[in-house]
Amino acid sequence: MSYIQFKDVKKVYTLGEVKIEALSGVNFDINKGEIVIVAGASGAGKSTILNILGGMDSLTSGEIIVDGVRI
Repeated sequence: MSYIQFKDVKKVYTLGEVKIEALSGVNFDINKGEIVIVAGASGAGKSTILNILGGMDSLTSGEIIVDGVRI
């Protein structure tokens, strides 16, 4: 069983009438004890993933499960 699961996670920021899709359909599983590196180009969504996982931002849709608990 995965310790952290992202299931079809989407994050859209709204700036006035402009919508910016930061994440779209993100899916991954991290097992307990596994070491993961978040890497990618500028604007790829790395900070958004970590901010959502850390509770500093909310997702627009999808599901995040940590140790069996939906957050």
